Amino acid sequence: MTITPAADAADWGGRLPRNESLDLDEDQRAARDEILERSARWAERSGFAPTDDQGGLIGPFNAFALRPAPGRAFNRWVQTDQRGSSLSAPIREVVILTVGVAWQADYEIYAHVAVARTVGLSETVIAGLRAGDTAGFAPDELAAHRFADELVRTHRVADATYAAAQDAFGRDGVLDLVHLVGMYLATSALLNAFEVPAPPIPG
Repeated sequence: MTITPAADAADWGGRLPRNESLDLDEDQRAARDEILERSARWAERSGFAPTDDQGGLIGPFNAFALRPAPGRAFNRWVQTDQRGSSLSAPIREVVILTVGVAWQADYEIYAHVAVARTVGLSETVIAGLRAGDTAGFAPDELAAHRFADELVRTHRVADATYAAAQDAFGRDGVLDLVHLVGMYLATSALLNAFEVPAPPIPG
């Protein structure tokens, strides 16, 4: 069950104004409604809160409503990946959490711990990703984590790391890994630049 945080529990906009506090134009209002209809419902099904208890958007969703064109384009990218990735849902969450932890992007970690649990990633792996401990990872989980971690932290991938990822996921899978890393680097940058807070992680 998703726990929705209280509107006054934090400054959920961070450095950005909350969209509900502004006189939004027609496009911004339409974008907010689209997010509430689509992305927010997916978030709730996945176990994390996209709004506060008064319906105000939190996390990156507030920013997407404030700048509708890039917000819509980004969400199309995410939806395309979710529909067509060759990577399994648990492996995708290994990659996303690897990026979020490397960037210390609190809302990304909060949200994708919930998604990871929903898609069946083990608590051992979730805890290991958060703590930097890969004991107990399956070979494909380790290959995905090492590839993403090296790319994010060193901006390169060693030959052995690349070979392990290609053995585990094939050429298309490696392409999908890189797209996914880029997608959540962008999310982390948005969250961290605007100091967007996150609710506590349950459990």
